[in-house]
Amino acid sequence: MSANTQHINGNAARNTRWLTLVAGGVGLGATLLFLFASGRLGAVRTKGQARRNRLSNQPVDDRGTGQEQAAQILSKLRDRGFDASDEKLALALGRPTGEVEAWEAGKAIIDDDVVMKARGIALQRGIAVE
Repeated sequence: MSANTQHINGNAARNTRWLTLVAGGVGLGATLLFLFASGRLGAVRTKGQARRNRLSNQPVDDRGTGQEQAAQILSKLRDRGFDASDEKLALALGRPTGEVEAWEAGKAIIDDDVVMKARGIALQRGIAVE
């Protein structure tokens, strides 16, 4: 084989590798674009939101507060009134810290008593939770 033929074959091999990398990148980009456009990858959810929705779709109280809204009330109260501390919120609500953490993670159902206490504490302290 002549030197010229080896040079041409070497360039063809490099071009084929480059083309393969570009095609793979285009394919990956198209997949990501599809996932973002369909909302499967772009949806931002809290860590417990999906689980909470599966646990209970029933209203928590007579106002029609659902599990997701109850979780938001508790999160706002904890963040704004208790230095973002689960321990301090648990003490104020008269519940174990593990239960508060389970609510936040969506592993436990938030009951009406907790929501009423949280609203009362927020009202008493002047904290907007709704």
